[in-house]
Amino acid sequence: MLKRLMTVTVAGLAFALLPLAAQAASVSLKIAHVAPPTSSFQINSERFAKHLRQVSGGTMDVEIVPGGALGNLVQLWAQLRAGSLDMHVIDIGAILPMKEARHFFIVTMPYLFRDQAHWRSFLAGDVFAGMMAKAETATGIKYVGPLGDRPPRALTTRKKKVMTPADMKGMKIRTPLNPAITEVFKAWGAAPTPVKGSELYQSLQSGLVNGQENGIDAVVQAGLTEVQKYFMNTRYIHSGIGMWISGAKWQSLSAEQQGWVTAAAKAANDEAVAAFDGEVAAMFAQAKAKGMEIVEPDIAAFRAAARPIVEAWDGKRWPKGMYDKIHAMK
Repeated sequence: MLKRLMTVTVAGLAFALLPLAAQAASVSLKIAHVAPPTSSFQINSERFAKHLRQVSGGTMDVEIVPGGALGNLVQLWAQLRAGSLDMHVIDIGAILPMKEARHFFIVTMPYLFRDQAHWRSFLAGDVFAGMMAKAETATGIKYVGPLGDRPPRALTTRKKKVMTPADMKGMKIRTPLNPAITEVFKAWGAAPTPVKGSELYQSLQSGLVNGQENGIDAVVQAGLTEVQKYFMNTRYIHSGIGMWISGAKWQSLSAEQQGWVTAAAKAANDEAVAAFDGEVAAMFAQAKAKGMEIVEPDIAAFRAAARPIVEAWDGKRWPKGMYDKIHAMK
């Protein structure tokens, strides 16, 4: 009996000596995204979860719901704004479905960024900060920070190699429902064709569409190497993943917990950026091993054919001169 009493007393004393953070009630954050569980959205969300557990001493955790299980892109933004969803992970340019964030239209324009380093510089600059602050104020959601890079968007086809826009004339190409991308592919001579992501593989296999546009990550992770022969490395959009949290959830966290979330996101992004080049190289190797031919097309021709779209929308979709200002950033 005495031995048991001593054990209980020692255990109670040990608990009392634990840091206050370790005694705090656990907080679990639910993150949703629309990509498959093999995607970079999932991988980088898991990196965030790992770092959040570490910096919070295990008092904060994350539940990740992939594959659009909680809704499509528009629905997830609505849930985030309503506070029924804690966090959302998506390509930064995909903030566009919220009308208050339509000024982000510019980041989906072709050849705005020279390379991924240019994209990262943009994220760290005042122009991006001002754009995101405007969206935060208007929508009531909090941008936590970047969560890794995405390989540049490109073009794949099954039967025909595309070297210039002229080679794409009349081809049915699956594109996302983004007016910038749709109009650019029209300017390149293609017939943009909407297809649900869940139906893309079958549509390519059946010939309903002749090709699709995406980065090498989506091509490999969705198994499109089995139904596509050519990968045209047009590199026409450079982008990255972003992480947002609902305003209500953010306000419910203590200042210390907010700091942990921010620190975990930064650590996850740093880890993702450091691994990016190696991961992309590995994905290209996988694509080649599956028989896909990597094609380097005439980038100058694609850029020139898209320029009229940029000029037509300058001063209408974004402040006049902003495209060239961002493009010239160091």
